[in-house]
Amino acid sequence: MYMPAKINANLARILQKYLLLPLLYFIVITISFAQNSSDSLFQQKKVILDSLIKSGYWEAQVEIDDQNNFQIQKGKPYYWKSIKVYEDGLPSEIPFINNLYGKIANQFLLRKKLTEYVGTNYHRNGYPLAKANLSIDDLTDNQIDVTVDILSQNYILYDSILLKGDSQAINPAYLGNLLDLKYNQPFDIKSYKNIADKIGQLEYISISSAPELRFANNKAIIGLDIEKERVNQFDALIGFIPEGSRTNLTGQVDARLRNLFKRGVGLDVFWQKYSANSQFLNTRIQQSHAFKSSLGIDSGFELLQEDSTFLQTNLKIGTQYPVLNFLIFGVSYQRLNNNVLRDFSESELSKLNPLRSSSVNAVVINTDWKRPLTYPQLKDYAFAQLNFSLGNKQIANYSTLPEVWQNVPEKSNTINGGFKFHVQKVLGQRFLIEAIPQYSAIQNTALSQNDLLRLGGLQNLRGFDRNFFYTRYFGLINLNYRYFLDQKSSFFLLTDFAKLQSNIGWVYTTGAGLDIKSKNGWFRIIYALGQEAGNMPDFSQGKVHFGYIAVF
Repeated sequence: MYMPAKINANLARILQKYLLLPLLYFIVITISFAQNSSDSLFQQKKVILDSLIKSGYWEAQVEIDDQNNFQIQKGKPYYWKSIKVYEDGLPSEIPFINNLYGKIANQFLLRKKLTEYVGTNYHRNGYPLAKANLSIDDLTDNQIDVTVDILSQNYILYDSILLKGDSQAINPAYLGNLLDLKYNQPFDIKSYKNIADKIGQLEYISISSAPELRFANNKAIIGLDIEKERVNQFDALIGFIPEGSRTNLTGQVDARLRNLFKRGVGLDVFWQKYSANSQFLNTRIQQSHAFKSSLGIDSGFELLQEDSTFLQTNLKIGTQYPVLNFLIFGVSYQRLNNNVLRDFSESELSKLNPLRSSSVNAVVINTDWKRPLTYPQLKDYAFAQLNFSLGNKQIANYSTLPEVWQNVPEKSNTINGGFKFHVQKVLGQRFLIEAIPQYSAIQNTALSQNDLLRLGGLQNLRGFDRNFFYTRYFGLINLNYRYFLDQKSSFFLLTDFAKLQSNIGWVYTTGAGLDIKSKNGWFRIIYALGQEAGNMPDFSQGKVHFGYIAVF
């Protein structure tokens, strides 16, 4: 195809400036490589000419020579002289219009701006059928007068959500509030378009087809084909440990319940008794879009009893708000109590790290991007959690402490924070690699042994007993290398690496496991061997977790 160099260069700049270059290149390439008929060439000529005119070049000319090559002359540009705007017949002022006066009369740009304006001010406020019409009034001396008529059309309100399929899986009123589809409120096209994404973030229900939308009597009716997901989990393991003439009961209970009361309430309960006098309890209750609002509840309670040494309780009461579809921001009040349970002898004082009773009042800020998977799945996925807290700590009964433990202030500020990411990537048809890096730290001028972070156990550093390490900070990465037997069952190798603030420094774990997902549950067995850097592995210290997690 022949095109004069000067014209071609000017045309390329014009089209690049006004986002038409991809369109024109597509047309020209298509014509160059295809043996089109005469009618097809003239149709392509018309498209190119129309694109140039709408870009502001009303004097443009496009000709076809004897060899079916295009010759293009753009001519002089036209500029906006006046743009009159009417909204439902009444004169109106739109701020971005004033910025267009005196600029090249690009209808593509004007229509794009009008589409954004109508979408924000009409489609999201009860007028999903609103549209903007553009008409040319006059073309004189390379200047254009244009009129814009914005017609709101019918005012639409939300009427109801019709649930099909497992229609009893969730309360319709709660679902409407969660999806921002509230009865008798103005129709919002953005809320409607976000339905699939929002439901996709819920663990307990899914939709089997695209949402349906119909209008009747100026009301919008949304139809959803609901499927209930089996995500509730229960796992219990009971053990007995002989100790002299006594037998001590140990074990753990791990329950995860979702969509309680059919209103999206989630309850997590984890209890573990890992020695005769040591136990751990962690409970959490969550609900998004509670009390017919966009706010949710996020509260929890933890209890840790470490032998007969100290008892720690941690209460959080908070709320959360969905900033975006996948991003949740939360704020909580935290009350942390540490109680030392006994007195210490002089010999113990010289050997033990300080233990002090104290209380902390703090404000906790946390952010969640997406949610962790319920169980391993063969798919690309990622989520992130960040938290930060700032509080005031006061040591109880300061004057009665052993003198050697009074070397810190009675009142002090404490800062705590960290992050956790989970990224997994499918490699080939059955292989998947998981990486879970996390970091946590605490800063306080009056830290005691019972204030420190604890690490170890199946929930974080596998291959070690629970709460085996005490540290002011730690960095940890869990790696799993999975081979999936089917979409939800896998064999995997594991490695963990952690850096602690202690004399130990680096520790690591190696092991293997098997996850088998069945219709009614999830079988898991894991063997992990933890080692300190520089030491030889001791296979007699390996940890085995065996269990069956019921899913219902």
